Amino acid sequence: MPEGVTLLTGAGGFIGAHLVRRLLDESGPNDAARGDGGRVHVIVRPSTELGRLSPFAERLTIHRIDLADRLEIQRCIRALRPRRVFHLAAETRLPPHPDFSAARGAGAIYLQPALNLLEPLAELAEPPEAVVRAGTIAEYGHAPLPYREQDRAVPSTPYGAGMLATTEAIAMLAPRLPFPVVTARLALCYGPGQAASFLIPALIQACIDRQPMVIRRPADRRDLLHVDDAVDALLHIARLAAKTSNDSARKLDCVNVCTGLAPTMDEVARRIEALTGCPEGFLARAALSDDGKAAAPATLLSSPDLAAERLGWRYRIDLDEGLARTVADEQLMCTKAG
Repeated sequence: MPEGVTLLTGAGGFIGAHLVRRLLDESGPNDAARGDGGRVHVIVRPSTELGRLSPFAERLTIHRIDLADRLEIQRCIRALRPRRVFHLAAETRLPPHPDFSAARGAGAIYLQPALNLLEPLAELAEPPEAVVRAGTIAEYGHAPLPYREQDRAVPSTPYGAGMLATTEAIAMLAPRLPFPVVTARLALCYGPGQAASFLIPALIQACIDRQPMVIRRPADRRDLLHVDDAVDALLHIARLAAKTSNDSARKLDCVNVCTGLAPTMDEVARRIEALTGCPEGFLARAALSDDGKAAAPATLLSSPDLAAERLGWRYRIDLDEGLARTVADEQLMCTKAG
């Protein structure tokens, strides 16, 4: 890890907490005792629950700041002078249906916080070596499959549109920034510690508890990425961007972080049933959508080619291994709770 402070936003989230753990592993167990609060600093909203960070909260410095507070963010950045920054803060659970209200709110939710972070970083006498931002496969929407970075994205949800608007605004500002900003468009991540409101942890919990559950869209296909691979990619991008000249790094302002595979949710369910000892078909599969019509399968699938060619990065944890790890972790948590 480079000397100086590493700053992370969104640390209280699923991916953010896993990244914090890895950053602290890089820092070493005695880093927080150096007298300056340690090298790993995180920004979380004042209302953020810190349950995911509690196992290692004493080893990092937590700043409770709303990214909408431009002046407070500016003061924080000027005091810390971070050497590298990971921007993961983003609201992921917006209503999926597009409307004017959601479109108006996207700027305040996604774009303004990113600008509030980047502007004071650009004003530092010694700016950071690199900023890595977590983007999303949802930015592509109705773009041709598999999603490729050079293709025009056609977002279909307020979340995807807001994140894409931020990606494009950063690309517009790139020539004015004294550091590279790379957006990692993450596939759908899963793994230990994910909220039960997401599909994979919900399926695992239902099987462990032997509680009935219906998979609403079993034929949908999703590019699924284990959280450890996502964290590896974010760290890898930061290292490469810091070693690369600005002109070269800016040529890669956005890159897919994905597997390039898209199993159906039915296939995922069958794997989880087997891992938890449930009979095949324990999880019910819906044949119709909520409105009583046959649900047309939807696919989210990104191409991993650019990451392999330009970054030398590929995922390492296949779906069988990733689900096995996640199920084992959840079973262990249930055992401890019992």
